[in-house]
Amino acid sequence: MTSIRYLALKDKLTAARNNIGIWAIDFADDHPSAEVVGNDLSPIQPSWTPPNCKFEVDDFESAWSYTQPFDFIHAREMEGMVKDYDKLFQQAHKYLNPNGWMEIQTIELDFFGDETIAKAADFRRWRDLLIEASEKFGKSMSQVSTWTERMRKAGFQNVKAENRTLPFGPWPKDVKLKELGRYHQLQMFQALGAYSSAPLIRILGWKPEEVEVLLAGVRRDLKDRSIHAYTKVHFIYGQKVAD
Repeated sequence: MTSIRYLALKDKLTAARNNIGIWAIDFADDHPSAEVVGNDLSPIQPSWTPPNCKFEVDDFESAWSYTQPFDFIHAREMEGMVKDYDKLFQQAHKYLNPNGWMEIQTIELDFFGDETIAKAADFRRWRDLLIEASEKFGKSMSQVSTWTERMRKAGFQNVKAENRTLPFGPWPKDVKLKELGRYHQLQMFQALGAYSSAPLIRILGWKPEEVEVLLAGVRRDLKDRSIHAYTKVHFIYGQKVAD
């Protein structure tokens, strides 16, 4: 893997979810002969990065100015963080080597399930309010369904879209899904405040105490094992095919 270059794009929100460039660091550890570049808006990465991994403080929505192209570009949890997805995919395509790949992942904000999700009134309201705030801000949290076509439009080929089921809690009978749900429930409890404060207070004008009342209801819905709610984790990837 000598001279192979990787770019990991990260948004502000994943920092609130205790993601401080872990993907880039782990990937560099697993591939010591590769060069890994992490991009972040804030200098919050640890000092113990591998020698083949470096982080740059930059805004990936601005014009890219890398002097060398990449072989693989990885982006995650971008919903609500991107104003112009067409520009993002166009720049990624431009800065890939021929036959290089881009992968973008996200956990969808929407949720699904059987008839029991009708009981999740606070959870549903929270979702709707976040989407409303993100669209008012100009960075929608409900764009994942457009990514596949946008990648193709930017010039990517061999574009594929996959998704996995991710339960909101340990309600499934399946052992693996139950364990995934348990971890996801914990992650939601930890991230609710970070996800909600800026959209509801700064954009929609809520008071902090109003937000806390709503989030208390969301937590009750998430703890209720009789509510069989799940979301989808999306993996979308495409290739810059050599001419």
